[in-house]
Amino acid sequence: MYLSLIILGIIILATLLTAKDKDPFYKSLDSKEHPLKILYPLASRIYALFFKGGRESLFGGTDALREIYVDEKPEISLKKQGCKCLASILAVIAVTAFICFAYSYSKESLIIDGNGLKRNGAGSGTRRYSLVLNSEMAENDIIEIDVSERQLEGEDFEKLKSDVKQYLDIHVLGKNGSRECVKNKLELIETIPGTSVTIKWAEENSWFVAVDGSLKNEEFETPVRVILSAELSYYEKSWDYEIGLTIYPPDVTEKDLFEAALYEQLEEADEETINEEMFRLPGSVDGIALSWTEEEDNTVRNFFLLGLLAIGIIFPSMKRDIKKKQKERSDQMIKDYPDIVSKFIMLVTAGMTCRAAWDKICRDYLRTREKGSDMKYAYEEMLISNREMQLGIPEIKVYERFGVRCSVPVYNRFGNMLARNIKRGSASIIEILESEAKESFAERRENVRKKGEETGTKLLIPMFGMLILVIAIVVVPAFTSFSF
Repeated sequence: MYLSLIILGIIILATLLTAKDKDPFYKSLDSKEHPLKILYPLASRIYALFFKGGRESLFGGTDALREIYVDEKPEISLKKQGCKCLASILAVIAVTAFICFAYSYSKESLIIDGNGLKRNGAGSGTRRYSLVLNSEMAENDIIEIDVSERQLEGEDFEKLKSDVKQYLDIHVLGKNGSRECVKNKLELIETIPGTSVTIKWAEENSWFVAVDGSLKNEEFETPVRVILSAELSYYEKSWDYEIGLTIYPPDVTEKDLFEAALYEQLEEADEETINEEMFRLPGSVDGIALSWTEEEDNTVRNFFLLGLLAIGIIFPSMKRDIKKKQKERSDQMIKDYPDIVSKFIMLVTAGMTCRAAWDKICRDYLRTREKGSDMKYAYEEMLISNREMQLGIPEIKVYERFGVRCSVPVYNRFGNMLARNIKRGSASIIEILESEAKESFAERRENVRKKGEETGTKLLIPMFGMLILVIAIVVVPAFTSFSF
């Protein structure tokens, strides 16, 4: 419990201390994409340690992040990804520690003041404790102890009703198979479940059987025939009950004798403190010192293991998310490619140079973005290239870098095509672009067809389920109508 509280306290304290960071990096984060950004200042400190140790690649590759977050510097995207991953880990640790602490705090201690077991209140029934016993005769043995409910003086047991002779004839024997061969403990029950009958066993039985049903046959050399008797009560009526048994000598070990003496002493302690709120565990039995501890509870450990498992899942899930976003990026860029080539052909045909057409497409895209349209990766890459040309980087080099940066084959081909046109001064650029446009539209149609086939394949499973359901609806009534 204390370890969980310490871990939770450290995380909360560190979060509060680092919350004063005024880095504008945190303000630029989208709350929907980064719901745990309250932990990012602390996560940023931890990320800095990974960065110094050269382990920042654990959070993803800069190339992949640059493709997904086109309008950001790769180091900023990597830092965001690292903070997101580390914040998730911190959240898992904090939640796990809180659950472990809450469970440990709410769990009532069984043993009070070293040797006390709390009783249930009157009418609440017997409470069973499972404790670990340590002594010279037993080491880490789990002992089941029944502590009777607290009874008030003069309180009567609720009377039972029904004939119980047959019930007692069977259940008094316990694990013994026959009345003629009794070797195991008897079940001297005091009430009959579901009835209003109470049972009071005669004191004469104590010569042969203990109160808890244990046999007092240690000194028997031959089988002994005995009769157990009891008084059954049903409101104001009572009657006698007798059962004849043949008790055999036991084959017992020293540990069996020790356990018998232990349970006998527990029973005596229970009877002596029946009107008290606390049951006191014995400190010794027959001169043998006893040490009582609670049975080990592994719930907290299991919570920690689940927390570690959750942390182990975070890294693969983050990498899978990056790959998914890369796939979405590639699909979007391939989808936009025919439109970009068509716009380029239209502008070049109208008399613009390649650079002017490129700038026109970028400005049109910026206007649509200002109106609230979604970001498109291909146009964002074109914006980067357009800024490079404005900074004075040679046009040929810009187009080549554009194709490499897109990391999609069609855009690499498009960039090389424009670069060759400038190098060779080709006059047939329009024809080449028109051919490229036809191929790109054909590829887009093919991609749409493939996605349609994939969607149709995914629908086969529910369709088969519906087919089986229809067959069942038709066939089952038909078979049930047959008479054989």
